[in-house]
Amino acid sequence: MRIFISSLITGFEAQRAAARRASTTLRHEPVMAEDFGAQPNSPQIACLQGLRASDVVVLILGEHYGFVPPNSTLSATHQEYREARETKPVLAFVQEGISPGPEQAAFIAEVQAWEGGCFAGVS
Repeated sequence: MRIFISSLITGFEAQRAAARRASTTLRHEPVMAEDFGAQPNSPQIACLQGLRASDVVVLILGEHYGFVPPNSTLSATHQEYREARETKPVLAFVQEGISPGPEQAAFIAEVQAWEGGCFAGVS
């Protein structure tokens, strides 16, 4: 099974590494932006292609909303979540003890209000 790991990269290195270890321990294939290498298209297009080719999405959310690409109103992670929830199981983890800004708070609320996902708090 291919498991797409969706989160900010900077500041989430430990959580992403833990998600990678958990995936490989369970004999699944983690799909992560760090592994895509050089591509002829934008990093966001590469990530969305990786997401589409995956079976499950692990979403890890923290305090910061992240970069909003040009010609978009959503962060890259938010775009990934919106696409994934339509066709994939999403396992969402929200960092505990954070003070998210308005955009991130709205994103977290959107994820927590979605009836098709599984949620957990993480430290």
